Amino acid sequence: MNRSQKNIALLIGALCLCCFPLAAKAIALKAATPNRTEVPCYEKYELTLDLHTDAKNPFDPDEIDVEADFTGPQGLHFRVPGFLYQPFTTRMQGNEEQMVPTGAPVWMVRFAPNRVGRWTCRISAHDASGTVVLPLLHFTCVPSSSPGFIRRDPHNPFLFAYSNGKPYFPVGEDMCWAGSGGSTEFNRWLADLSAHGGNWIRLWMFHWHHTDIEWSGPPPGEGEDRFIGTHGLGYYALDNAWMVDRILDLAAKYHVNVMLCLGTYGEFTTGGYFNEGMWAQNPYNAANGGPCQKPDDFWTNPIAQKYYQQRLRYLAARYGWRTNLFGWEFWNEANPPASWVQMMGDYLKGMGPDAGHPADPYRHLVSTTYGNPAIWQLPEVDFTMTHNYGTGNIPDWAPVVHTDALENRKYGKPHFMAEFGIDWRSSDAKYDPEGKGVNLHNALWSSIVSGDAATAMIWWWDDYIAPKHLYSLFDAPAKFIASVPWQEGTWQPANCDQPQTLGQKPVFYDAVFTPQLGWERSAENFTLTSAGTVIGGALPTYLFSPGKPDLRSVPTFHVHFSRPGRFVLHIYQVSNFANLRVLLDGKPVAEFDLPAAPPKNGQKPEYKETQFEPQYNIYLATYDKDYGIEVPAGDHTITLDVVDGDWLSLHSMILTNYLDGHYAPLDCYALTNGKMALLWVQNKAYNWLNVYENHPIPPVEATTTVLHGLPNGRYQVQWWDTITGKITGTTEVLCHDGRLSLSLPSIATDRAAKILPLNTTAHR
Repeated sequence: MNRSQKNIALLIGALCLCCFPLAAKAIALKAATPNRTEVPCYEKYELTLDLHTDAKNPFDPDEIDVEADFTGPQGLHFRVPGFLYQPFTTRMQGNEEQMVPTGAPVWMVRFAPNRVGRWTCRISAHDASGTVVLPLLHFTCVPSSSPGFIRRDPHNPFLFAYSNGKPYFPVGEDMCWAGSGGSTEFNRWLADLSAHGGNWIRLWMFHWHHTDIEWSGPPPGEGEDRFIGTHGLGYYALDNAWMVDRILDLAAKYHVNVMLCLGTYGEFTTGGYFNEGMWAQNPYNAANGGPCQKPDDFWTNPIAQKYYQQRLRYLAARYGWRTNLFGWEFWNEANPPASWVQMMGDYLKGMGPDAGHPADPYRHLVSTTYGNPAIWQLPEVDFTMTHNYGTGNIPDWAPVVHTDALENRKYGKPHFMAEFGIDWRSSDAKYDPEGKGVNLHNALWSSIVSGDAATAMIWWWDDYIAPKHLYSLFDAPAKFIASVPWQEGTWQPANCDQPQTLGQKPVFYDAVFTPQLGWERSAENFTLTSAGTVIGGALPTYLFSPGKPDLRSVPTFHVHFSRPGRFVLHIYQVSNFANLRVLLDGKPVAEFDLPAAPPKNGQKPEYKETQFEPQYNIYLATYDKDYGIEVPAGDHTITLDVVDGDWLSLHSMILTNYLDGHYAPLDCYALTNGKMALLWVQNKAYNWLNVYENHPIPPVEATTTVLHGLPNGRYQVQWWDTITGKITGTTEVLCHDGRLSLSLPSIATDRAAKILPLNTTAHR
């Protein structure tokens, strides 16, 4: 062939390539290499695949779908997706942690067998070129000491248990991201938490901290590093996914379980107090090529729903085998509609339209924050959670946790407080510079005896708990929890009479009632007792005008003044303006006009300061001031009605000359299974505010109470030191007519007790 003929042939070849592109290379699945052939029960069986595909997006199952079908003893069957993985190591570059690849991306399958015996596995892969299937693989599951996955306790709907029936009562804190020291900080934090009895944390998948696998970014390129970093919707950052593996591995090393939170409200907002709004960078945002014109579209757009399910599939394939994965929390403090939560719960669990095809074959626990009655009642949601913060106004979280626990029992599911702190704006270290940890201590003990399924989780882990070495506060609660037979009957809150002081002369004190309810509609009828207790639920922090009908209630307080006094509201903030009308026995007696905008006439305003909030186009004024009415002796009702404006917030309600001195300044919280009881008695003065302000906390002496709900008979009372976790003494008491009378020891701070039956013979 001469040069001219060669040129013609090359030209014809080029034209053929342009008009008739080469077909995609056929998918090739050559082998699957197991990490072992004998697998301890509930531990990892991992297969590394020799797989080649020309699929552009290896994370889209419509382009490339890899699945492993596992069959075990007695007909057990699991279908587990494969996933793309890449190994990394980590190094610090100044204050920035960097992940460095140590190999190329590779397809893997992970599985945790749940029954001893012989198992088989068949792996298939499918893309546009066709389907390939490997020959059947075999392995053996052998016994292990692992208790399995965490479930709702089948014997007690309010608690958790492992697959093998062992009870699991979580003790821990939020530990949502690493600090300036990078992920190695988790190694130190987890070691300290575990050494003091902690057994769980909450971890965020969060764009700012190398744990969010999907976020905006340039399209992936070519080569082995094409999936390092974020590359937009539907593509996953293999370096960040490896970081989540690393943290979960560290947690497993220290026997700590992890609630994995998959996203946060800031992804749908702009601005924010902490500049946490990230909607402008959200890959679901249409401005970044996503399907959503506005944040609310995320919950209803079918394309957005499909992308989110694709992400859930990847997460379940990669992390689902882990028994220390406590559960999936869809969102932190977002407000998804119940229909969206139900859809994603169905997808993970194989319920509803997804019946029989769970994306998570291990069916880990599922929940979200924020929830509401419609969400908490879904069968797809396994447990309920709340977050609760003050603004430095709530002196003690023990009653907050207690009230919160009681209010959420109506859903018949495990419940706990997943975040709390003295002030949402700043660390508890601000209010506890000496690191005494009083508020954490009180919240931990209150949650144990109030019917919660876990100890309350403090938020400020990195700038309060760790630097002030407060992990020792978990020791005693963990020891106490470990001593309780949680599966012997259903544990329910028990009633204790308000402790009384023997021989106290008639005297009356001011009562301070602290609002506890967050941004939600409150109850409308409360009784404020002369013993200092509240009947009717959590007191409202916010009073709303008719302009917020979904949140508005008009609370009425039933009171009994033994002598004349005052009902005083400490108003903290006002949004826009508020016109507050106060009614005594149904008749208006006071009206307070509370503007938030700067006065136009130059006069000095009543508020301390105000600030314009551009995202809401309003002024927010800080009043921090008392407003009150006179109340005569006797029974009365006091009603608070914001008749116009927006809303106001309350720091406290003070009733002067109100507390009956016959009642001791103690709080008693109790829990019983109908056979025995748990008790925690707290000196009301023992709170973070009194400690912070160096107020004296006198011990409470010579008091008695009555515990209700136990069968008649004799009981041993074990008194526990709440700091050391040791039994300090025992007494014997008699329960008669369902009333167990207790003489309480001196209560300088607090004491816990276990009340155990000595016999079951009724006393006659």
